Amino acid sequence: MCNDARQMDHVSPELSQDCRATPLSRLLADRNEPGEHFLRSHHGIPQIAERDYALEVTGLVTRPIRWSLTDLRKLSHTTAHVTLECAGHRRTELNPPAAGVPWTLGAVGHARWAGGQLTDLLSIVRPLPEATHLVFHGCDLGAIEGYDAPQSFSRAVPLGDPAIRETILAWEMNGRRLEPEHGYPVRAIVPGWYAVSSVKWLTHIEVIQGEFDGFYQAIDYRVREEGEPEPGRELTHMPVSSLITSPEASDVVAAGEVLLRGIAWGGTGGVGGIDVQVDDGEWLSTRIDPGPGRHAPTQFSVPVDLAPGTHLVRSKARDRDGNRQPDSVAWNSRGYGVNSVYTVTLTVT
Repeated sequence: MCNDARQMDHVSPELSQDCRATPLSRLLADRNEPGEHFLRSHHGIPQIAERDYALEVTGLVTRPIRWSLTDLRKLSHTTAHVTLECAGHRRTELNPPAAGVPWTLGAVGHARWAGGQLTDLLSIVRPLPEATHLVFHGCDLGAIEGYDAPQSFSRAVPLGDPAIRETILAWEMNGRRLEPEHGYPVRAIVPGWYAVSSVKWLTHIEVIQGEFDGFYQAIDYRVREEGEPEPGRELTHMPVSSLITSPEASDVVAAGEVLLRGIAWGGTGGVGGIDVQVDDGEWLSTRIDPGPGRHAPTQFSVPVDLAPGTHLVRSKARDRDGNRQPDSVAWNSRGYGVNSVYTVTLTVT
């Protein structure tokens, strides 16, 4: 059991040692530090010495390479503030329960990541014309039922996706060296995609033609709604989402004017706006404070008058293409992609 699970009532006590949620109050911070940023791992935390580290790039390339961390640091340096969200965030809201880590709130976090530009590396290895996908391989391995050999945690991203141009081979988080739990020495940061594609402990980039058939791409991390055939649809970009983070349901709220605050993230082109509703009243426009870059969270706030009693408050975000959070999402077998409007119950005295 995680220490955080014992301290915060929005975290399920069933979370494993490889999982940690971001405290809701810290989502309003300028950035989440390593010890508070949400964590999700599958096969433990590899211990890698910098002197032993190398990143290989192989497959459909003109020039395969094997580079040390010193070599990688010669790439063009880039920094971006990026929100990462676990694909299973809020899966406990589905009924019947879906398989997977029983995340409630907090499987989302944001930080300033820095490292080398992936496109700089690609210009050196030069993918062949027939190449279609990059596969990020982590060095964390684990036994998977039905497979003879341990499987590495690996995910693929299409070479033609705009996220490739923004992807960071990150070795810093908030201006400091990556901590082992967050992927030291190097991890991928793929802005705008679910965090599952930001592979930690990155040791191999494989350039391939066609779809990748690794377990965590072809079997797991797929959305399969009731009645859909196996294996379902691939998880890629994060849709627009929002949460009211202050006040929390556990807070004591005094009657009168109450400032509702929260964050929004994801969507096409970034967050375009957020509205808030109290009980069944009209939707109210909020003041928004965009973060440093379109992949950083957008903060919002709005004052409301609350009388003594119990009130339901909710937020609904939209992205710059006009896509809005849905009122509900269809059940799926693994509880992925829950971005429906979330309701907070406040008791006002």
